[in-house]
Amino acid sequence: MLSILDTLSNSKRALILISIIVVMTIVDSQFINVFYGTDFGTPGNMHLLLFVSFAIAASIVNTILLLFVKRNYVHSATGRSLLFRVAYIGTSSVQYTILFVLFAIIAEMFIFHGYHKVFSLLVVYSSHFAAAGILALLSFKFIQWFRLTRTISLLIYAIIFIVIIFLILVTIPLLTEQFTNQAEVISSKDYTSLITGIIVPSSNTAFIYGLVNYALPVMIVSSWILAVSLFRPYVNRIGKKVFWPIVTIPLLYQIFTFMIRDANLVNDPPLIEIFYSQQFQFLLGISYQISSLFFAIAFLTIARKIKRKSMKNYLITMSIGTISLFTSMQPGLPFYAAYPPFGLVTLVFLGLSGYMLLVGMLGSAAYVARDSELRREIYKGLEGQPDILSKMGIAEMQREVQKKVLFITDKTKLWEGMVESTEPSEEEVKVMIEEVLNEIHSKRSDVK
Repeated sequence: MLSILDTLSNSKRALILISIIVVMTIVDSQFINVFYGTDFGTPGNMHLLLFVSFAIAASIVNTILLLFVKRNYVHSATGRSLLFRVAYIGTSSVQYTILFVLFAIIAEMFIFHGYHKVFSLLVVYSSHFAAAGILALLSFKFIQWFRLTRTISLLIYAIIFIVIIFLILVTIPLLTEQFTNQAEVISSKDYTSLITGIIVPSSNTAFIYGLVNYALPVMIVSSWILAVSLFRPYVNRIGKKVFWPIVTIPLLYQIFTFMIRDANLVNDPPLIEIFYSQQFQFLLGISYQISSLFFAIAFLTIARKIKRKSMKNYLITMSIGTISLFTSMQPGLPFYAAYPPFGLVTLVFLGLSGYMLLVGMLGSAAYVARDSELRREIYKGLEGQPDILSKMGIAEMQREVQKKVLFITDKTKLWEGMVESTEPSEEEVKVMIEEVLNEIHSKRSDVK
């Protein structure tokens, strides 16, 4: 197991794992949309075997990633040990619960040829609320950093995470409504019947989900701006005429997939036939997975240039966390009450993604804040261009300094208040001064 964890510290091997996650989530989330109306659109033993394979693969990948992240923060001093430990306990509890539920579903399908829908709802609620909770904490940290440094890129990160939280939570009422009207036990049914039998959401649910049309453009543009900022050092290397067309393609792709979802946009019958074909809908359905590769590769590129193993691991964690979040975030996907329940395995990565982003981003910021040589290495490695890592590190450094100053100030005020209220003995004064000096010395040692 240790040798497997060590391989993730290599950017190329991490990219292989990212590719596995992308392929697995694409097939799992789009399986029904791709194969309905075909010979493979009626569930059978092959479908069940494929779902079991996905569940086993997801459980192995999740276990490896949880151990990899835990091992990384345990062996590095970032001042975030307590937060990371609590996040690890909470995330691992949720993840192993979800995996247990998935295998309970598999057991029911083998024994009873059906499964209880409450298991599906349990996976949906656990993964969505866990991810939203951790991302809310991460959003708060970026807002806190922005207030300290007034750096726009930090504010953009906070906005992106807030929008993602909204997209995650707004999916819950839609899925709940869909499953509420299903039978208690989900059994085999052909995919064409599943799709045509989708229940039209109520007016309240439709209104809530309609807000997604306003949130998605904000996330698309903001994410593209941040991704481009990570690649900007390559402008001088390949030239502006090559750089900007390359980085603009993902933005155009995302905008196109967003606009084409509007049923009123296209009225020409031949175009409608093309846009609503299974092949074209598949390309639209994997837009999150494709676009997230843009971010993941950016973080891996920076990790490849960093020599320090702990910092490299944090960047790899950020990269895998980013790809896991965008590949598992499926706002509005109907989650057909299918047998077997394709789409649920993808949600295994949703809760895990928030934890990995938390550790990767806060860990790297704390590491940069405490190591001046690493800050110089980042600037040098990125050809002198300031990047998000240095800004996060500076913000975290200012937060720690502010925390130390406030602590010492509170100590001083407490001492002054005691002087005014009582007349301490000479021995008590010596003890108080010794405590303050020891605290200052310990804080200075931490900074070094």
